[in-house]
Amino acid sequence: MPIERESAVAGAEPAEGAFDIVALWNLLWRNRLLIGAFGLVGAAIAAAFALTATPMFRAEVTITDVRDPGLGSGSNITRQFGGLAALAGINLSGAGSEGVDSRAVLNSRRLAEQFVARPSVLKELNHGAQPVPSLWFTVKHFRESFLSISEDPRKGTTTVAVMAEKPENAARWANEYVALANEILRNRALADANRNIAYLNDQIAKTSSIEIQKVMYNLIENETKAAMLANARQEYAFMAVDPAVTPEVRYSPRRTLMVIVGGLLGGVLGVLIALGRNLWRRGSKNAE
Repeated sequence: MPIERESAVAGAEPAEGAFDIVALWNLLWRNRLLIGAFGLVGAAIAAAFALTATPMFRAEVTITDVRDPGLGSGSNITRQFGGLAALAGINLSGAGSEGVDSRAVLNSRRLAEQFVARPSVLKELNHGAQPVPSLWFTVKHFRESFLSISEDPRKGTTTVAVMAEKPENAARWANEYVALANEILRNRALADANRNIAYLNDQIAKTSSIEIQKVMYNLIENETKAAMLANARQEYAFMAVDPAVTPEVRYSPRRTLMVIVGGLLGGVLGVLIALGRNLWRRGSKNAE
């Protein structure tokens, strides 16, 4: 046990390669001016970026799926005669937006493209960009940097957040994005209902069976209700339980945080340089 006894001797120097916290502290203290200078430089650089960065504002609209109990009888008809309708090539509208994957539309690139293609939005997004990007790249940039869609399964709500350079644009865009999703889903439901009604009327004229005609009249009634609902309700698939309002506080840049992080990174760089200098000096002495 010679190693243990030797290491236990009071005042013995640590073994070669061992970590000495006191020596490290002394090294950092001797180089405190260097480390502090790098920290100040890092904070100054971060402050310059924070002050010159374009302020961005974020607005959120909280929505929930629309469920209309008024179409309960239509849903019963759909369940009873859904097989017959499928054989006939009919896509029943069902109860409001339940027959449509509304969430897929809300997260789709098609919706983002139709929204971005609006002249006012496209002009604002490409403001000052040289050269002006194509619509494809503008949509990609909008979805990655300006748009955020998150769901809360526990509450059954979805939050659509949009960022913009102008606070009024952020609020308007968030509300208009949801409105455009409702418009696309409403138009699709109307087209499906009208097509189904036309098809059913054509089939009624071709059949002489009273029972089949009765079923088809019930289906027409259901499709007519769906069409009336789509025409009458603006919030067809999504209802805004908390519409977006104009934000008064910028979302980014977070200047204080940027300065703190910049100062810390500068300080870390100063520490690394101090350690490097110390290793270089020790190497030079050993070489002598």
